[in-house]
Amino acid sequence: MKRNKLTKISLLIFILLLTVGVGLLFARAGGGGSRSSSSGGGGDLGIIYLVIYLIRIIPFPFNFIVIGLIVFFYFAANRKAKNDGSAFRAFPEQGAESQGATGTARGYASFKGNNPEFDESEFLEKVKTAFLGIQTAWTEKTISNARRYISDGVYQRFKTQIEMMELLKQTNKISNIKIYNTWIDKVEKDGDYDIIHVGINAYADDIFKSELARSLNTDVSEEFIEYWSFIRKTNSKNKDLYGTVECPNCKAPLDGKNSDVVKCTFCGTLLNNGDYDWILSEITQANDYAASRTSRKKLDHVASEISKNALAGESSVQLLEDKASNAYLQIIAALALGTTDKVRRFVSEGFSIKLESLKSSDPIAYNRLFLNDVTLIGAGKTEADTLLYISIRSSFQRIKVLEKNRISRIDPFVVSKTEVLVFKKAINGGKPKGSLYAGSCPACGGAVEDEFAEKCHYCGTPYNRGEKDWVVEDILSMEEYAQISSKQMTNSVKGSVIDGLYDIKDYALNNIMMIIAADGVFDEKEKQMASAVAKKFGYKTSIIDPLFKQAASGRLSIKMPEDKKKRGKIYNLMLKAAMADNNLSSEEKTLLDEVKRVYL
Repeated sequence: MKRNKLTKISLLIFILLLTVGVGLLFARAGGGGSRSSSSGGGGDLGIIYLVIYLIRIIPFPFNFIVIGLIVFFYFAANRKAKNDGSAFRAFPEQGAESQGATGTARGYASFKGNNPEFDESEFLEKVKTAFLGIQTAWTEKTISNARRYISDGVYQRFKTQIEMMELLKQTNKISNIKIYNTWIDKVEKDGDYDIIHVGINAYADDIFKSELARSLNTDVSEEFIEYWSFIRKTNSKNKDLYGTVECPNCKAPLDGKNSDVVKCTFCGTLLNNGDYDWILSEITQANDYAASRTSRKKLDHVASEISKNALAGESSVQLLEDKASNAYLQIIAALALGTTDKVRRFVSEGFSIKLESLKSSDPIAYNRLFLNDVTLIGAGKTEADTLLYISIRSSFQRIKVLEKNRISRIDPFVVSKTEVLVFKKAINGGKPKGSLYAGSCPACGGAVEDEFAEKCHYCGTPYNRGEKDWVVEDILSMEEYAQISSKQMTNSVKGSVIDGLYDIKDYALNNIMMIIAADGVFDEKEKQMASAVAKKFGYKTSIIDPLFKQAASGRLSIKMPEDKKKRGKIYNLMLKAAMADNNLSSEEKTLLDEVKRVYL
């Protein structure tokens, strides 16, 4: 009898724990739960009622054992939920007072120990010089004055967007710039290089205008945070590329005539390879930077393993990813403009044929084109070559340019997607003497004088065989990558980890802000609703204004995971948000309809 009673009590304990566990699991997946009530404490009251009920129905002392177990699992689950990988929970607050001291930045103490001569204030002055110089160069649509201290990949981002702006007859005036604060957020060691990630809290008036269509115009004044990543060789010669226009090697003046290649015309020295000074190698929006931190451990582990086994003499993962972003943007632009001959020198023959079939019949311009994240995620080998897989998450809005200055939107809003670029290089290729992505032959170092050439003018070596430098073998969808990641790779990150850069609630809040910004108005009722959603998801309400401004300026995109079930949940949350004021505007309805068409 006693054993039977204990069995029933044990079964009851199991059912209660299972019930509480499922409830907490649902709260994390669906965005509700004990911390989600806008009145605060709704879930806590439920636990109190449950405790009282258990005291009444379960005999002493088993009731207190059950209560103790439930309280333990409840707080453990809440703690886990709080620490879950979430981009927006790690979203940085604006203002100098919200940032930690540099001495507490991850990796800084070790870096400083190895570089005792490093002057933080001098470095941050260079950051400010780069920031202000690039804003001016962007407004003037000429990047040559800043070219010496930006990587080839960053340059290609600017160049591609400027080409698109010319097609759309756009200008982007950035003015009234104020830098409130700069700080070192993290320092990393990457092969033969050091990388410093710097937070920049600034303000600017940002006006986009197009002669073709008023609908492409935006006018935003905003305070924002971005993260700029600077890379320098560990044994750098420590010259200054920011306060001078002289070659750091021979002191000859830099004429800036060829902005595609940063090479001294007198001694042939390449300036922006990190040999002489800190080079800007990445610009990341705050939400994307926060997202990348949430799943960084798994990604870093794979990158570390690949660095040991598969980089074929490459001295930095960051510079390899920079090459990938450079190649990807050139390919995207070539497909849009129907000029794929321009990229033949760094794509394999098989992929060159594939590109021909993908060319657009009409010119396509990108109203927005951002690379949100570029990350090495896998490696493999054939008998002759090393293969590397780099995930590239981009945001864009494609516009078809028609006759008589008319346009047609291919994408009704800024959308996002993740693709995987496949690099190939000969296993025994050795160290290159130049770079296809910096305008020089990897076999002999001679200049690439003709962008349509398929072999070197000096040594006759074909460019696109991957003998000395990485060439693009393919660009895969995430579905295609998933099919081969476990079969053909020596090291790889699963697609679910890439999805995991954003929590399901991050996707939902991001897209809800796109819904709210669809009509360009952010009234008090919508602010209250957005704040309530943020609280419900466990976020600080201070992230609402910067997210809205990003959405209104076209720098926030609809984001969706690869998992279609998750997409359905996110869409339902977006629909609820749109209907929160009992009024579905035509702009909101159009956006929701298009989200459903594109993603579901």
